[in-house]
Amino acid sequence: MLTLVALAWLDRVLYRHPFEGASARRYATAERPAFGDLDDRLLDAVGLDGARRLLDVGSGPGMFAARARARFPGVHVVELEPSHAYTPTLRAAGEAIPLRDGCVDVAICLSSIRHVRDRSAVLREIRRVARRLWIVELDPHASARRIANHADHIHGALLRHAFGPLVVKTAPAAEVIIELAREAGWRVDVRRDDAVQPVYILELS
Repeated sequence: MLTLVALAWLDRVLYRHPFEGASARRYATAERPAFGDLDDRLLDAVGLDGARRLLDVGSGPGMFAARARARFPGVHVVELEPSHAYTPTLRAAGEAIPLRDGCVDVAICLSSIRHVRDRSAVLREIRRVARRLWIVELDPHASARRIANHADHIHGALLRHAFGPLVVKTAPAAEVIIELAREAGWRVDVRRDDAVQPVYILELS
């Protein structure tokens, strides 16, 4: 069992940066598809009817953004991603979003808030540009069943076995992100656990 100190160290060393190179390719092909229908279920809940602009912060390989465009063709979807391994709309870090104040109706961080260097700065920047924010992040308190629902669909035995102890358990807890979000000026409207995937969902305004 990893100690809290070890988990915090792994978080800083392994995860507080974007995917590049082989790790980016591995995430896109072997890990990201294991989220299954989560993208569609989030889009059902987010409520983009009437929205003009959606900002996907840390868009990675662009799967959520592509699904959003397909389902809501009238919404301008902006992918923000610092990694050179992917092809976003905007290549930039979340700490310095090159958009004007208040121009985004809805922003989402889908398994990305854990990968930024300065979470407080990112939350402040999103607060500057967006009216609403959804944070969907791996839940270190997720049940074994919810972890297995994801891990069982990861390609590669080593990745499957490492997913629970080295990926999920090292993610920032909802309480940590909630505190940072409130300090950045966000109000937490909803905090819930996904019924299938090992993620928590925060709805902020």
